[in-house]
Amino acid sequence: MFRPTVLNLTRSSRLTLRSQVRTYADNKKKMTDKAAESFKEAGQAFKSDGAIGSNFNADGAIGSKAQAVGGPFSADGAIGKQFTEDGAIGGTGQAAAEQVEQAGKEGEKKV
Repeated sequence: MFRPTVLNLTRSSRLTLRSQVRTYADNKKKMTDKAAESFKEAGQAFKSDGAIGSNFNADGAIGSKAQAVGGPFSADGAIGKQFTEDGAIGGTGQAAAEQVEQAGKEGEKKV
């Protein structure tokens, strides 16, 4: 039969143990907060107005090249419109970015 042993801790040992547990809990919260913030930042970057997503807009670094080529690659062309916020590719990216950002917000609430 298993019997747990009782530790006879002194008062100072109990206080030390308590402070170590508290430090662990504080560090865990800090790490979780950092992870949640990273998720929110990543989500914001991929949105159509974010650091990465904005490059695909008609006036962005990538979108402007396609706009210059014109025809099907312009923002309202058969290919180019797929990269807009409402298009198949751009819309999927926008939705994924929002989900990642929401996950970051949810992570902050749980801790």
